[in-house]
Amino acid sequence: MKKLMLVLALAFAVLATQVAFAQDKPVEKKVEKAEKKVKEKKSKEMKAAKKEKEKVSKKEAKTEKEVKEKVAKKEAKAEKKLKEAKSEVKESAKASKEKVSKKEAKAEKKAEALKEKAKESSDEAVGKTNDGKVVFAGSKGGHYYLNDKGDKTYVKDFVGAKIIGQTKDGKSIYEGPRGGHYYYNDKGDKVYVKK
Repeated sequence: MKKLMLVLALAFAVLATQVAFAQDKPVEKKVEKAEKKVKEKKSKEMKAAKKEKEKVSKKEAKTEKEVKEKVAKKEAKAEKKLKEAKSEVKESAKASKEKVSKKEAKAEKKAEALKEKAKESSDEAVGKTNDGKVVFAGSKGGHYYLNDKGDKTYVKDFVGAKIIGQTKDGKSIYEGPRGGHYYYNDKGDKVYVKK
């Protein structure tokens, strides 16, 4: 009985150290769940072992050796289940850490690719979108930003655009990089206006 308690205390100490060093909350939750399951299983097995002892003491036909053997088998099963639970927790922790590191690597690659495209672009930065992405003035006077994939996405309105006035329809009139005035029609095409 003392050995079983020592094994349980050791198991809880090992699990507690694993929980303390775990960095991801989902992993901690999994460890806690595993600990609860192990505790419940052990308590059930301990209760079953006690019941077995009581039954044996009530029955005079069985000897002490048989009882000890049964208890030893139950303890061995409990230890085996504890080891399996520990290995499952370790494997799940490793898997979740690998997933996180892969996602971080992908995000870093995307960010680097966007920075490289922005550096390669010879276009001038003229403003920002409402989302905070840098807007460039294209070689033909269009305005665009680089989306998450690194492709150009053209925009009409952005923070820092030179808006001069409005048309009769209420559309904004912009001033281009060479001083020309234009607005965007319903199709999205530029329509130039006399000054």
